[in-house]
Amino acid sequence: MSAATPPPLPSRPGALVRALCGPLLLTTLGILLAADHMGRMSFGRTWPVLVIVFGACKLAEYAGAR
Repeated sequence: MSAATPPPLPSRPGALVRALCGPLLLTTLGILLAADHMGRMSFGRTWPVLVIVFGACKLAEYAGAR
């Protein structure tokens, strides 16, 4: 049995950043909700982290497109 080959990376410079932005936001949301559920931090106080991650993704997309 042969090992499966991974899918090719996107060829455009900003495409890789765009492909990683969604999973990064979902992972951040999951971590914040898990921390809220465990009583470590309130989601009401930590939701701005999502805005910061979204802004960082947009800056990386802009820098990658240039």
